[in-house]
Amino acid sequence: MHKDLRFFEAGLQLIKGNGDLKTAVGELVQLAAESGNCEAASLFISDWRNQVLKPLVTFGLPPDYVEACGNVRIGDQCCGRAVQHRKPWIVSDMLSDPLFASAREAALRSPIRAAFSVPVIDEAGQCFGSLACHYCEIHNPSVEEIASNKLWADMIAHTMSRYKAAGLVEHALGMPGVTQTASHLSSPPQ
Repeated sequence: MHKDLRFFEAGLQLIKGNGDLKTAVGELVQLAAESGNCEAASLFISDWRNQVLKPLVTFGLPPDYVEACGNVRIGDQCCGRAVQHRKPWIVSDMLSDPLFASAREAALRSPIRAAFSVPVIDEAGQCFGSLACHYCEIHNPSVEEIASNKLWADMIAHTMSRYKAAGLVEHALGMPGVTQTASHLSSPPQ
């Protein structure tokens, strides 16, 4: 419990800071990896104009893996499915999961074999993207790992919302379209 409190306090300090958005969320992604006991973590940001997720922050992921995954279509891979369905999505074995077929080559080029993603959704219901934990072996996340990632995703969403309210998200990230939402994804499914 002490470890979780340390991570939470560090995350709150980053949210309150007035520094660079990418640096702040990058540190939150690293803290998410550490608390999730995973080898790597990533934050992919929604580009609603093009209906894809773009990598914003990667921590511990091999560059070949990130390049081979490329921009992730919303509704594809674990990150895109988490955003589309607005709930955690698990790929416990990237080499055998048919829903990960589009990025199987990425897994073959790297040691990454499993991941799970949670959507990054703010209090107003806007989905900014997905936060993922990545593993080098077949892995089914525990309830605690998913809950921890949801907490970090909430902190990232809150941080991004603060920048959005100040009109700074697109500029801070250099990614036009980040603050726009798709009407069919802007509110939870009924």
